[in-house]
Amino acid sequence: MRWIPLVPLLCGLAVVTQGGLNRRFAGQWGLWSAALLNMTVALVATFSVYALLRWAPGVLPGGGSVLTRFGSLTPWHVLPGLCGVVIVAGMPLAISRLGAVQSVLLLIAAQLVAGLVWDALVENRPATAARIVGSVVAFAGAAIAVWKG
Repeated sequence: MRWIPLVPLLCGLAVVTQGGLNRRFAGQWGLWSAALLNMTVALVATFSVYALLRWAPGVLPGGGSVLTRFGSLTPWHVLPGLCGVVIVAGMPLAISRLGAVQSVLLLIAAQLVAGLVWDALVENRPATAARIVGSVVAFAGAAIAVWKG
């Protein structure tokens, strides 16, 4: 699938747009009101996609595999949702204090470190020298931007 590399790029645009707009909305309504609206919209959108996939499972990639009755739900299953709350509330707060560039650079640096650890421990993909050096360079860039910013 040639378009897959576009997905992380779209996600990067979404993180900045979401954080920046939620920062503005938090200034109007308060951070947690903005987060509540954001998560409500996400819930409605997710239910809509889920309903679409129940009706037409082949419409989206992996559509048939997302339909489940949640019979084996464990506490680990709620962790991604809690991570979403941290992102939705944390990025507007960081952007308001540090600015968008510094906040996103720190976000990317943390993602690189977490990605190296995840790949090594969960996906069994070794942390090669190139991956480590690239991550260190990106992390150093984030540190310089925050320190000198």
